Amino acid sequence: MRFLAILLVFSTCYAIGIAQERTLIKRTFDDAGGWFTGETSDGNCTVEAEDGVLRYEETDDNGFRYFSESVPLDAWRNWSIKMRIRQVGGEEKHAYGIAFNAEDVQNIYHFIIRDDGRARIGRMKEGTYEDVDEWTTAKNVNPQGEWNVLEVRKENDAISGYVNGKAIVTMTASYFRVFGSKQGVIYYGAQTVELDDIEIKQWEPKPVRPVSGVDPNVKPVSLGTQLNSTADESVDCISSDGSVLYFSRKDHDGNVTKDKRDIWVTTKTSGGSWSTPKNLGAPINNEGNNFAIAVTQDLNTLFLQGTYESDGSMGKGVSYSTRTKDGWSAPVNMPIDDYENLNAYVNSHMSPDGSVLVTSIQTGESIGSNDLYVCFRQANNTWSKPKNLGPVINTQGVEMGPFVAGDGKTMFFSSTGHPGYGGRDLYVTRRLDDTWLNWSEPENLGNGVNSDEHETFIQVPSRGDSAYYSSTKNSLGQDDIISIPLPSGARPIALLMVRGRVLDAETKKPLTANVFYEALPSGKLVGTATSSAVDGTYRVGLVNGTLYGVRAEADGYYALSEQFDARSLGTYVEADRDLYLTPIKMNVAIRLNNVFFDVGKYDLRAESYPELDRLVEFLQKNATIRIALAGHTDNVGADADNMKLSQDRINSVQTYVIAKGIDASRLTAKGFGETKPTASNETDEGRQQNRRVEFTIVSK
Repeated sequence: MRFLAILLVFSTCYAIGIAQERTLIKRTFDDAGGWFTGETSDGNCTVEAEDGVLRYEETDDNGFRYFSESVPLDAWRNWSIKMRIRQVGGEEKHAYGIAFNAEDVQNIYHFIIRDDGRARIGRMKEGTYEDVDEWTTAKNVNPQGEWNVLEVRKENDAISGYVNGKAIVTMTASYFRVFGSKQGVIYYGAQTVELDDIEIKQWEPKPVRPVSGVDPNVKPVSLGTQLNSTADESVDCISSDGSVLYFSRKDHDGNVTKDKRDIWVTTKTSGGSWSTPKNLGAPINNEGNNFAIAVTQDLNTLFLQGTYESDGSMGKGVSYSTRTKDGWSAPVNMPIDDYENLNAYVNSHMSPDGSVLVTSIQTGESIGSNDLYVCFRQANNTWSKPKNLGPVINTQGVEMGPFVAGDGKTMFFSSTGHPGYGGRDLYVTRRLDDTWLNWSEPENLGNGVNSDEHETFIQVPSRGDSAYYSSTKNSLGQDDIISIPLPSGARPIALLMVRGRVLDAETKKPLTANVFYEALPSGKLVGTATSSAVDGTYRVGLVNGTLYGVRAEADGYYALSEQFDARSLGTYVEADRDLYLTPIKMNVAIRLNNVFFDVGKYDLRAESYPELDRLVEFLQKNATIRIALAGHTDNVGADADNMKLSQDRINSVQTYVIAKGIDASRLTAKGFGETKPTASNETDEGRQQNRRVEFTIVSK
């Protein structure tokens, strides 16, 4: 490849003062303005200044040629090089554009486009060409003969290439050494190019906005050689309780295909160390790039990036695998409507309730390179068309590695475009409404978490006081897995983590069941989980500020509900509660746990309605069943008073059910006062168990 260059040296003096923005040069080419005109020494290029443009006519079809002016750009400041340029002759596959930060023909950066609608950033380093990014589709490139406005813009640690006002490609500034101070025009092959003007500006970056509570004495800790190696280790997802970590490895001897990504898993031991990682193997890991994006709170469903196609390839969207007694199931595809990604890279995360997907992709609507988008889960188990999260979150740089915390409101992500300390930094933001499009101003996690290199793919267990992420700083190979305490201002809203087993109330054997948790008194479904097919274990996280009902459902059993009060949590709390399901059969008492009355009163409280509505639904689906309702109290108070109170309360339940359309002939109601305890009345816990509403199926 041949390289030819023309350098213009000006004694241009300028200073950056208090002003936000300063124009360093502006050439309109009403005349040549000091730029080269005439015939080059090799006779293959003629440059003419006419009608306010510089016209470059090139006959050599090999290599590239560039013309430049020396304009030093400060590495720590933001800057812009903008030009108006067009191709008026030659093949559309021949590229042209902006040369920047060049030293000579051996060391030069360029942002180039082709008239067939492609763009990329690349460089020559010591005479060898390197792609900084692959060719990217640029739908807004104007065809041959029409003007294109090109811009290379550095903002914070992102250097982006713009075509007609749209960012198409991005590189990370701190990862690429500045070669020199030459800025100008470049083209490849035999063609005719016209340059109308060029303007170079420089300005001060905005200050870093750190989150509150950053402790300068806190340092990141590597998870060590048990997990990290000379390969590339990236954090994929962590269980809500922080005990199981899924991560992906590239260039590892234990992979299905060494130079592709495989998913590995490790568990935290009782002593706090991590177990030897295990490759998940087939059917999750195949010959392509595999990585996980989320694991459900119950640990029974693993969500994966990409769809698994029948020919072994990876398609567009996401998929999921469920835990069975024999291991992980074959992935089930969850396509995304109208999916478009102009970039080679994609990564995603799912909200804790599984209803929302945040994904990092590049579309024609992107502000920069990869932006963060939101998709909503649809009834047919597909995802809605991605919506851009907007300019509060997205910049001209790269936004990637989203993580939605257990509270469903706090989101962490990595960016090169927000003010930071170099490379990709980690940020935190809060969702302001249910559209998922309005967010608080992102805050940097501080220079304890972030370094002058790449920090990405953060995961925060529900306890909320620590984080795991990937970093290239002082790594053994490429990315290593790091842990660190979270600054106080970045911590998610407190959770009540409920865990236990779903059991048959009679046999005490574990059951596979669907677990639903809903807000009371509205009955609005908040999320779902599944109990383990192996041992019946389940786990759900309940966000501070709400009263919840949690119920388990399985075929052949009546759905059991339990109440959990998370209205005033101060910190993360864990609660153990087994859920007992009663078989649907004759003459077996089934307890309605979430039926509530004020002390000494018989009026139903509003949070009772969802529980009673499910009883109504059960009776509607089983139209021949007749039931007997029973009310019970503890032994506090006079016997006669308790008998009357229990009868009044069960009458209120009967009245509610009849008002919902159930024929009165299908149910009876009787109060038993304190006469039929199921536990000792000597303890608060026992008395609570004795205060209950039950029903029994008396005929089918």
